[in-house]
Amino acid sequence: MDEKIAPVSIDIGDVTRKVRDEVLGRERCTLISHTHQFPAVFRNSTNIDPRFELFHFAFSLCSQKVRGTLAEKAIIYGSNEVNIQPPKNENYSPQYVRLRLLSEAASKIDRVKSFTGQSSVESEGFDPLVVPTLVDHAKGRVIADSKAICLYICHNETSGTDLIPDDIKEQVLAQVAIVDSTPHVALLYGVDPDGDRRPASMQAAMFGIHKHKIEAVERNMRLAGDDPPLLTAYRQKITKEEAASHFVVDADRMRSAIARTKQIIAKLDDDLQRSGGNGLFGDRFTLADLFWAVSLYRFVSVGYAGLWTTDRHLPHVEAYADRLFHRQSVKRSIIDWPDPMRVSADSESEDRTA
Repeated sequence: MDEKIAPVSIDIGDVTRKVRDEVLGRERCTLISHTHQFPAVFRNSTNIDPRFELFHFAFSLCSQKVRGTLAEKAIIYGSNEVNIQPPKNENYSPQYVRLRLLSEAASKIDRVKSFTGQSSVESEGFDPLVVPTLVDHAKGRVIADSKAICLYICHNETSGTDLIPDDIKEQVLAQVAIVDSTPHVALLYGVDPDGDRRPASMQAAMFGIHKHKIEAVERNMRLAGDDPPLLTAYRQKITKEEAASHFVVDADRMRSAIARTKQIIAKLDDDLQRSGGNGLFGDRFTLADLFWAVSLYRFVSVGYAGLWTTDRHLPHVEAYADRLFHRQSVKRSIIDWPDPMRVSADSESEDRTA
């Protein structure tokens, strides 16, 4: 069993401020609301002190799930954009990792120690060095897993769309779990041994990425000082990245991840056919539909839209993706959200469907 770090009596607001002030800077800490839908207005230029603060990255699949949930729930929140790309890797900074170690997940979930190509905490374990992270100032809590964050928001806020209706709760959560277990990370970092589908700029950015990440972890370890919980988190991250570096160049593992993805998409087409509506549950938009919107758009961004257009035509998925990509919350929080990395990839992709 991995070492667990018990929550300590620390001022979460103070730890949060240190991440904003010492790691990010004013220009990336903004306020998102229905009148300011994108990160362009500094938080301290307003009189609003939001209950929620989100630390996230534009292209992060898990961050997109949370931003979409906040948009659907019509919640005003503080947006703190963390640069997770090498050589910055701000999510590895001691200040940010300390914030995540204050979460319930840090004390209750086994730590990350392997790599399966997924981003699910259930399969990977808890990683203290990733995004997103949500701070609830009203309750003095830090929530540090994307699915847990989305469920937390839905359970604590009644505004906006009811994303988890009581009468279909279990079915919605079952679909959420399917998306959460899709090997998106493998498809981003790894090469399809039968022909790399990713845009050239993405292939270049991902080449040797795990080596660069390990180097960034080691740099931040030297800044951690005598802080055993922090040093333990860094060592566990290195173990994960070493495993990932082998996985993404292993032809058998990558073929298995792609085959698994094809099965997931084929099942989605069957589920949509049975639904007979605009979404998975008739015409009701749920958290499952939002998660699928993020998932399908990620496939488009990394060159895998062919899974439902050319490899095998899945008409229900194709029509579903088109509807999802035109939903306001999806456009605001994912498609139109400022993201130089995605824009570069989109300009080269021939499979773009949105």
